[in-house]
This record gives sequence, structure tokens and C-alpha cells, in this order.
Amino acid sequence: MRIACPSCAATYDVPDRLLAGPARTLRCSRCGTEFPLPTVEAEAPPASPPEPAPPVAAAVPEPPAEAMPAPAPRPEPLAPRRPAMEAAEAPSPALLRAWVASIVVVAAAVVSLLVFHAKVMEVWPASTRLFAALGLA
Repeated sequence: MRIACPSCAATYDVPDRLLAGPARTLRCSRCGTEFPLPTVEAEAPPASPPEPAPPVAAAVPEPPAEAMPAPAPRPEPLAPRRPAMEAAEAPSPALLRAWVASIVVVAAAVVSLLVFHAKVMEVWPASTRLFAALGLA
């Protein structure tokens, strides 16, 4: 049976077996309003016969209405993958220039350390162990 909150109009599907028996109250998970659940005896019989239920593989008990979490959002579909054997794109000339410039800067720093190792050891005594390991001390 579909039940709507009288305060915020949120709807809930409540199994008929939970409506049988003594009167119960339901707390709306959206606004927190408590309202009485109608009992099965208080309802009018349906006008048309109910549709047959689809076959169920195994009977699974349904959780109470107040314990039912909100449905999780559906994840976005993944982008299609490129084939593994696809040829790689050629790098742009600007990217090649940037790589060459970076290698030149690193090489210049290494050469400067080797040429001026005595001055580096004087300014930064901790580097003495490095240059001694390289045989330059």
C-alpha cells in the first residue's frame, strides 16, 4: 500500500502485512512528522482483482518502512576506452621545447655543482659527504 505523509506529501510503499493488527504510527524520514498508519480493515476492498505478482526466485523479507534508506544516485557511465594498440599522438613542438629546456636546466645544475664543488662544500658543509662519496672532496 502506498502511504503519503500528511505534512510533506512524501510517499512510502508499506507492505500490507505491516498494516494488519493494532494501529501503528509512522515517522516520515523526510520531515520527521509522526502519523498513524491506516489498518487493512479500515480500507475499502479493491474494485478490480489485483494483478498476479511476477514469480520470485526467493522470498526476501522486506525491511520496515522507517528503515528503508533513500536510493543511491546512479553512477555516470564511463567514457569509452581507446584500443591498446592505437598509435600514440605525436607531441606538439611546444611540449618538445619544454622537455629540452628542462633537461638543459638540470644538466647545467649538475655541471655547476661539479665545477664549483669546493665553494658548495664551504657554503653548505653537509654536502661534503656527498662530494666525498663521489670522490671530489
